[in-house]
Amino acid sequence: MAIPQCLNAFLRHTRRIGFNSGTLIRSLLIGLLLFTSIGLSPINQAVADNRLIILVRHAEKADATAGDPPLSANGNLRAQALISALKRTPISQLIATQYQRTQQTLLPISTVRHLPITVVEAEKPIEAHIQKVVEQIHTVKGNSLIAGHSNTLPLIIKALGGPEIPAISEDDYSQLFLLSINDGQPASLLSTRYGLE
Repeated sequence: MAIPQCLNAFLRHTRRIGFNSGTLIRSLLIGLLLFTSIGLSPINQAVADNRLIILVRHAEKADATAGDPPLSANGNLRAQALISALKRTPISQLIATQYQRTQQTLLPISTVRHLPITVVEAEKPIEAHIQKVVEQIHTVKGNSLIAGHSNTLPLIIKALGGPEIPAISEDDYSQLFLLSINDGQPASLLSTRYGLE
């Protein structure tokens, strides 16, 4: 049945049960206008721009004198634990630095999710690195997982509008930060733990 025929049938039915067709048509048009405006509201656009930034420090590194040590056995176990910790969380991109400990932290989840690891070089001054990480986050819609360093994670969180967090101690590898950002609204941060303590 064509739309005008449906409308005519509906109006005939409403006349039978006592509705005034002029009032009814005005009500329908107002309802349609409200429905359409709700669909285009800034609130819905903001919801569409919601994203979660997940931040972890690289997992435990091996005792090595080299400047770029790999993960230790415990670090590899923690990297595997990241898969189960985030199994229900959609992720659109993975970000690490040029150091193998950050890339190896993301390698298991990269393999399982079939996501490449984007390398954002840690450079000096550190503010330049933080700015590049923030820019990389905004190049992809959706959630980002970042493996960083004890000195960079607090600065990345702050640069994305999150709160200041306490310094991460050198022997703390289990913190997992969930930063929810939404354009035009304050960011919110949740801190949890993953893997073995």
